[in-house]
Amino acid sequence: MARLSVLFLLWGVPLLNATGRLRSFHLIDTTMSINEARNACRKNYTDLATIYNEEENKELVNILNNSQSDENSGWINASSCKWSNGYSVTFTNYSGTFNITEENCCGAINTKGRWECFKCTSTKMYFMCHYQDPGQQSYNYSLIIQSKNWTEAQLSCRKNHTDLVTISNETLNDLVKEAVNGRDSFSIGLQYNHSLYWLDGGHSNCTDDIQLKKKGCFPYLSIQPYVLWFKINVQNCYALCYKSFIHVSENKMSWEEALDFCNSNYSGLLSIQSENDQIETERELKSRNISGPVWVGLRQSRLFGFWIWTNGLNMGNWTNWKGGSQPKHQISEHCGAIEKEADGQYKWSDKDCRINLRVLCERK
Repeated sequence: MARLSVLFLLWGVPLLNATGRLRSFHLIDTTMSINEARNACRKNYTDLATIYNEEENKELVNILNNSQSDENSGWINASSCKWSNGYSVTFTNYSGTFNITEENCCGAINTKGRWECFKCTSTKMYFMCHYQDPGQQSYNYSLIIQSKNWTEAQLSCRKNHTDLVTISNETLNDLVKEAVNGRDSFSIGLQYNHSLYWLDGGHSNCTDDIQLKKKGCFPYLSIQPYVLWFKINVQNCYALCYKSFIHVSENKMSWEEALDFCNSNYSGLLSIQSENDQIETERELKSRNISGPVWVGLRQSRLFGFWIWTNGLNMGNWTNWKGGSQPKHQISEHCGAIEKEADGQYKWSDKDCRINLRVLCERK
């Protein structure tokens, strides 16, 4: 089993420059739909790229500029559409008439299984609800043969079933399409919202010089004729992906087991050496809906009381301890974790090394 005795001798190793070291951007230079782009990014990297500041936007612009093709736009990981139950819209099946012209626009599905968009309050049609029997994993669907506008349909589904139907993949889309059975279009749970949100739950500061033009669910970054984020229902773009160098384990284990696990399968337990590292770590935890606690590579010397990262680096000038200061030597536990507090902030804390938690590993 890996031990830390040698690492304490390296306590004086200088702090490394850790800016941006836990995240990188990549381009897949094949034009594809938003669904194909998301699947390709998840297969080859982590997901479609999120853009949180001007520096990241400029980096992606440079990637598009340096591509060896005439294509000048790429999908990014944001949306202006949600399902009635609040879930993110990550799969689409637009028809040629999915043209959002109103600030408030709601979705329907036609006889070909393609999605259309209508005014939420003035257009009345049949609608489909879904419900889940107690103890059952699968959802059941019910087409309601009553003409209601989208808001009325939503209220009816929530009162008598669970909610308006959500369609998250092609298989579910086909099942819902079969229920149309030659009838006219009927309402589904899709709703357009003019505001933009990132699908990993983050918030972007990149708003000063970049404006969203036109209306649609999914934005893409374009460099021609000038740099803008567009929301319009184009068919194909490149895929702008990001790769995270953070692995989140599925299983729980003690800190010593976590050390062995990360050393054997990755580059070691995660060290958080800067505010940028902390931000990237929080992004991964939020995108996976993990509030913690989860193990990181922090360990305290029982003899001297100082804390050290398992890669040999000292704490440095930037820390993020719960309460603003590191735990006191004589009353602290000896292994470090990160967890979400009641105010939504993720902080470092000391934990009993023997308890079982999920683990953050660092990979290259």
